[in-house]
Amino acid sequence: MDNLSRALVDLPRVRREIAIGGRAWVVETVEDEDALLAASETSAQFPFGLMLWESAIALAEDILAEPHLVAGKSVLELGCGIGLTGTIAAHLGAHVTATDHDGSALEAAQRTARLNGVSDLKIAPGDWTDWRIPGRFDVILAADVTYDAAHHDALLSVLDHALTPGGTVRLADPGRTSQGAFRAAAKASGWTVACVKRAVADLKRPNATVDVTMLTLVRRR
Repeated sequence: MDNLSRALVDLPRVRREIAIGGRAWVVETVEDEDALLAASETSAQFPFGLMLWESAIALAEDILAEPHLVAGKSVLELGCGIGLTGTIAAHLGAHVTATDHDGSALEAAQRTARLNGVSDLKIAPGDWTDWRIPGRFDVILAADVTYDAAHHDALLSVLDHALTPGGTVRLADPGRTSQGAFRAAAKASGWTVACVKRAVADLKRPNATVDVTMLTLVRRR
């Protein structure tokens, strides 16, 4: 493990219980953004995945409301972060491969699975610009991955390579300014895009909510 990975792993985490689908799901997340920034100041990419985001909660709520989306299917999670969504998908009977470019996030995802009694969550490093994970998946899940327009082409390329014919992509986005550009790029690349809003509790502002857009992508026939 390099010095950066060690510093990120050693950051203090807060254990939270997230009530979704009538159950409390346990996660451990970094909440001190200043400490996270200091630990990663030599990194080209800020390790956002070590924090809990509203989009991950919205996506987890989404699949718990529609368990047939993932139950018994092969599922790829992109940018898994601390692994809440992948853990819940595995709990619902999916065969999940959770991926992230950050090794410390993958360790956090494994920890989340263990904390919630899930033993069969598979993790793998995933670089969208150099995709090496073999095979195709019935469902692809991702939360808050469209924030940088510079990465849209790489993300769409991964979706092309990794989704089975007739498969479904479900993304959660908290209203980032680049969401419109991603939707336009996806449609131009031959995807049908459907959107619905899901309101979830704001993690930083008591009694406030965040409107998360749930994007469903399928290939045009």
